[in-house]
Amino acid sequence: MAFEKDGTPKTPQGWNDIRMFSPWKDETKRELNPELLQMHKDFVDLCIDVGVDGIRSDVARTKPTEFWDILINYSRARDPEFAWLAESYTYEDASPQLNMNYDRPEDSLRAGFDSYYGQYHIFHEWTKAQDLHNYVKENIDMSQNLDAGKSLIGSFGTHDDISIMNHGGVTFTNLVSGLQATLPMLNPYYFDGYQTGDDYLYDFEGTSDKQTDTDSEECTVHRGRPDIFNFSRPLIGDHPECGDFMQNTLEVRSNKKYQDIMKNKLVINLDCVGNGNNFIFIYKEKVSDNKYYSLLKEVFVSNDKYKVIYENDKIGTFNSDNKSFDLSIGVSACTLSKNNIYYTSRIHTNKDNFIDLDNINYITDKMKEFIERM
Repeated sequence: MAFEKDGTPKTPQGWNDIRMFSPWKDETKRELNPELLQMHKDFVDLCIDVGVDGIRSDVARTKPTEFWDILINYSRARDPEFAWLAESYTYEDASPQLNMNYDRPEDSLRAGFDSYYGQYHIFHEWTKAQDLHNYVKENIDMSQNLDAGKSLIGSFGTHDDISIMNHGGVTFTNLVSGLQATLPMLNPYYFDGYQTGDDYLYDFEGTSDKQTDTDSEECTVHRGRPDIFNFSRPLIGDHPECGDFMQNTLEVRSNKKYQDIMKNKLVINLDCVGNGNNFIFIYKEKVSDNKYYSLLKEVFVSNDKYKVIYENDKIGTFNSDNKSFDLSIGVSACTLSKNNIYYTSRIHTNKDNFIDLDNINYITDKMKEFIERM
């Protein structure tokens, strides 16, 4: 056990029903508590002996990385495929909880964990697409410092979170399914009930029930979260179409046929097209042989207001999502400088708050014509 200086059991702030163990024999010398480590090894042995595939470590930061490094390597010596998931969220300068280590996802992955929770559980709070883009980039950048194969789970909805249905119904749930199947460095994660759109709302909330295994007859539930305290109902909602959509998105993710289709599909990325009267189309070399590229050049032509320019990516540069695809074209509206250089105006500045609706109407009309003629 871990104790405070006054001899009382050490507990994490706000979790008074928890008693913490000390991971250290001598923290100054970074010597681990051998008895605690052996208890965990015994538990790992039990899991492997009964056929468990892996372990989710609740609040992984309660143990130092030295502890996990030894324990995870111990499990892999017995079963090289034994998986480890860390309940770890985001980098912290300091822990917001008393008696709790700060969170360090990258350190946990480096210590041997295969995957971590991440921050997708607050996706519904993000108000800008850039919030999602920044978080994806943050994880990809972190992965560059780690061995291949590290990931995070699609923690959009776990047992700790309110049902995704309560954030936007079937439409929002299907959006999340699509993101789980397509975002990089992410392993899809679904809590039971997701596949039928369960909102985890219970009509017995706040009532009394004499059938109980506890000392209370009051039916207490955490509204919008799976009920684990009462004699409850199965986790089944009224929207099986959520499961159909989820299954279809996962098929796209795993089926090589679809992967090959996307690999050979022409991708046109419209990025920063709202300000500027010079539309620059930067295309990869393979695109010039694509039948739709010729059609695109027929549709998007210069007029009295707009100049349309096509350049090979070996001549022009366009740093956007299109660079990730073999057959891709990046489109941007640019301004011509006094030095005859085309550039994207106002981007990523505090003046990046203007959009020319004529640009949007031009792009919309031309893309509609392009699609209709395909």
